[in-house]
Amino acid sequence: MNFGLPAVDYVVIGFYLVLMLGIGYYFSRFMKGGKDFFIGGNLIPWWVSGVSLYMTMFSAWTFTGAASFVYHTSWYGLLYFGTWPVAFFIGFQISAKRWRRTRITSPVEYISTRFNKSTHLFLSIFIAITMMYWPAHHLASLSKICAPTLFPGSMTAIDVMILVIGVIILIYTYWGGLWAVCITDVVQFLILICVCVVLVPVIFLSGEFNSIGSFLQQVPPLKFRHVLPDKTLFDEWYLSGFIVANIFSYSVGEKAQRYYSVKNENDAMKVGWLTFILFMTIPLLFGIPPLVGKVLWPDISLLDYFSNVTKAEENIFIAVVLRYMPAGVIGIFLSAMMAASMSSMSGVWNSVSSIVSVDIYQNLFKPNASEKETLLVGRITVFVFAVIAILLALVIIHSKFWVFSFTNIVFGLTSIPVAIPMLLGILTRKISRWSAMMSILAGTMMASIARFLLHYSLGQQFMITVAMTLLFVVISNPLGRLYNRRRSDALIASLSLGLFSGIVFLTLNNNPNLSLTNWGNLFNSGLMGMLASSHFWLILSVLAYFALSYKSATLFGKDVASSQEQVQEFFEKMEKPVDVEKEVLASGAKEVNIFPLVGWISMGLSGLSLLILLSPVARTNIGVNLTLSGLLFLIGLGMLLSKSITKQFSK
Repeated sequence: MNFGLPAVDYVVIGFYLVLMLGIGYYFSRFMKGGKDFFIGGNLIPWWVSGVSLYMTMFSAWTFTGAASFVYHTSWYGLLYFGTWPVAFFIGFQISAKRWRRTRITSPVEYISTRFNKSTHLFLSIFIAITMMYWPAHHLASLSKICAPTLFPGSMTAIDVMILVIGVIILIYTYWGGLWAVCITDVVQFLILICVCVVLVPVIFLSGEFNSIGSFLQQVPPLKFRHVLPDKTLFDEWYLSGFIVANIFSYSVGEKAQRYYSVKNENDAMKVGWLTFILFMTIPLLFGIPPLVGKVLWPDISLLDYFSNVTKAEENIFIAVVLRYMPAGVIGIFLSAMMAASMSSMSGVWNSVSSIVSVDIYQNLFKPNASEKETLLVGRITVFVFAVIAILLALVIIHSKFWVFSFTNIVFGLTSIPVAIPMLLGILTRKISRWSAMMSILAGTMMASIARFLLHYSLGQQFMITVAMTLLFVVISNPLGRLYNRRRSDALIASLSLGLFSGIVFLTLNNNPNLSLTNWGNLFNSGLMGMLASSHFWLILSVLAYFALSYKSATLFGKDVASSQEQVQEFFEKMEKPVDVEKEVLASGAKEVNIFPLVGWISMGLSGLSLLILLSPVARTNIGVNLTLSGLLFLIGLGMLLSKSITKQFSK
């Protein structure tokens, strides 16, 4: 196996991986039960939870798929990064405080009381299955960017890295629960931000560009229509659709977990504000380097280092790092990318383990399960899902699809329909307890129709999926009352919905085979030809929406006529502020000051960046090491000297 970097870089990466395992082992002694494992006993400091939430949005995909997207689309890619804070701001403003007041321990625990047990079971299984993809996606992206850099020319390096990194994340998540996830997130944040903060100035101080203005003139102009090499279209619809979809997706699931793991709703809002402020740095820190790469290498495949790499554009970020960063610091940067991916994977695994152990095992099979039992089931779940993620990552890495497009396709098909009712469930009581299940089915079906039948672009698919999912949520109670008043009226309404959807599908589509002139071919092409016809699937889709709408009406009608006492109790609880003394500290739990631990780790990383200079090959740009070391030292020193910060911000 060939080594593409100096030995000092491999030593740095090895040190970092050992550090992650050490943090997981340290926090394993605090895991007494399921509540500690899944929500940190509601004692995760707000700033730790905020940094952790920020880090869950990142992975090596940011440096592969997203970076290659900026490389291909120029300023349009930076606008894409700019949609992140916009969507997040709207989402956390309406959800952070309410998530803390749900007083839950898993992302879908509240479903059984806000909606019903059938929906609870359905969502638990659906979310657990669909979330299997994301850790595999992060793991594949990480290996795709790191392996060719560390071991150029090796055909097995990517597969080996998937196995090694997957096992390491499994171990520290299995040991330390959410505490380990959050603290490693903070450490990973320190590495990621400090390296990227140093990288951008180093680029423009290198002398390769006369000025920032001259660089900007060389960047291709802004266009709102781009087609990636895999033929996926991105236009203005994508930007608007991405914002709308992420208002919901940024506010549920493992993201919501960071809100209800802190002491009270005030801390939850602080989590949101801190994450939003950090999000504002994304276009600069993670968008500028790929733009620089576009100017330097209009065709990155011509670089010797990546000449044998498939989809070489996905390595543009590391190509810029290799050009401007000295040896040793490259190892720190690769550790930062590992950090981001490991953060995302460990967060998802912890969240899914809470769903399986609490929402499925405890609620369905053993309601009286002890804290130790749910902890054991949670850890077993982490192990199983880690194995699945490793296997899926191997499949993804050997597929023909581009990472950015493939991720957006999966997001549109599975995440959007789930996120909408999950968020609306804590915002309003004026929707049926069956609306979540039926809207998820309607939205998932709509996403599939838009993608595979109507041939919509991703942005159009996002928008129509949001619209259809919202429709089934909003009409739930009115349709139920209509059914109770007269069933024939509900039947007519359902039939109208099916016919209207058929008209929309037939008139607003990008499928050249789906036209009025081709209807005759439906009946003249034999059975197999008919089953393969777009018109056959159009008819099937219309019938499916009619059937789903009428079935929804029957369920909505029964719910309207039933007692709403459980829903009323749920929202009455939501109106009550969290009593920290009674609800969090009553069991004898104590707040932990994390500043010293993170401070010493930061100081250690600062020393590491100086020790790198002992290697002669690392002294090509000593100023980078000194700046990086200085930043980490100041952060660590500030934490060590600020024992009272936690108390001051908790008032």
